[in-house]
Amino acid sequence: MTMSLPFVVTTSVEKPDLEARKLIRSHVMLGKNLGKIMTRRPGKQKQHVDAGQRLGNIPPKVGSDLSTIRLADAVEPYKIDVILRFSSIAKQALYPLHSCILFEKKEETWIEPLASDPAYLNAMIFTTLDYFETLRHCDQSSVSQRTLPHCLRTIQLLRRRLLQESDKALTTPTIATILALAAHAHFVSDFKSAEYHLGGLRKIVNLKGGVATFNDNAKLLVEILRCDVGMSLNSGSRPFFFDNSSSREPFLPFPDLKLLLKSMLSSSTAEVKYNPEILLYDVDQDLAAAWIVMAEFCQVINRTAESQHRITTETFLLTMASVIYRLLDMTKFKANSTEEAIRLGLLAFSSSVFLQWKQLGLSYNYLATTYRERLAESRCQNVPPRLLLWLLVVGAVSVFGCEDEKWLRPRLRANIDSIGGLKSWTDVQDVLKSFMWIGLVLDEPGLEVFDSAMTGDSTHSAALTLGPCEI
Repeated sequence: MTMSLPFVVTTSVEKPDLEARKLIRSHVMLGKNLGKIMTRRPGKQKQHVDAGQRLGNIPPKVGSDLSTIRLADAVEPYKIDVILRFSSIAKQALYPLHSCILFEKKEETWIEPLASDPAYLNAMIFTTLDYFETLRHCDQSSVSQRTLPHCLRTIQLLRRRLLQESDKALTTPTIATILALAAHAHFVSDFKSAEYHLGGLRKIVNLKGGVATFNDNAKLLVEILRCDVGMSLNSGSRPFFFDNSSSREPFLPFPDLKLLLKSMLSSSTAEVKYNPEILLYDVDQDLAAAWIVMAEFCQVINRTAESQHRITTETFLLTMASVIYRLLDMTKFKANSTEEAIRLGLLAFSSSVFLQWKQLGLSYNYLATTYRERLAESRCQNVPPRLLLWLLVVGAVSVFGCEDEKWLRPRLRANIDSIGGLKSWTDVQDVLKSFMWIGLVLDEPGLEVFDSAMTGDSTHSAALTLGPCEI
């Protein structure tokens, strides 16, 4: 599945596939790769795939000019071509905020292993092709027969390495390979295998010296933590990283977003503000701290979207990890409390900002179920109407699905009517922005949810029904 691809892919859409191929050839000339020379398949022409196309339209077999490349294992050239083609649209497909993040180009971290690491090569092949198989056939239940040999080959080579080649066990390609296996298992709802692979990955990170050793590869750590968080939100399992109940690993510090905001303002003396409305509800101090950081992050992203600025991968990483892991660790609130509703709302909001798994057909079953139960009408009597509006809309655009339309539409309509004065989507936006909101990611699905609630027409509720066949 392609969920594994962002673990290793950072190629920009502005750079054509030819650039990636040149990099591979350069590594061949340096003699860094091993394997069998592939022969050219005659009569095939290179077909450029535009980032704006539906990912499912990428053909299962495309032409290739990889005839001179030595790969790490004997594979058909078109499979490598698919990997490289997807790399050009990976950020757009898998990062909601891709246009606002400055990903450092580290092509060597994912290109070189295709030519030198057979386990990594096979992992990239079966996860990439399985993703496209899922888009074409809407089947998310298992490894396809076409890619099963590469999956088995990956596991065989990885097992041999961990048992016999200890010097390679802590390398970046090995970590990326295990991460691919974990994410793919999650993608096909094999949670037992996903937890097994994540547990192994946790041990390897410990052996390397902990998450601090990823300072020179923040992108890889982002993908490790995104996989870990996604599993926790989906299955309800404890995360493997920053879990205070089982380790002494401290949470990552909150980033200093106020300083970043000031640097983005036209006037150096302008005051950095966030709307403190949430603090009127006398919430827990730790919860309030997480809320403030996310509210500031929203301001940063909203300003970035309107300018030529971009945030670093490190800023993205620190915000995501420092906020989400603290929220996952907050188990002290009563189930029917306003604070628990806010905590779950922040988790749902964060999932739409830092992850994009719903858009890939994956759900957050545990979070959705818990959040749905908390927002039951009988449990919301003490939640202020404006806050409830934010909680309902965030749930609709982030974690709820088509099965929630029946209860969610009338609840939203009744809530909007109870506030009064909300006649248009712009009016509702103003309320949402008084808490936190990122228009770049949420305006379009939010408008669809609003239209659906006000008209009662399910044709407007696309934001609630996105699945793997509708991307």
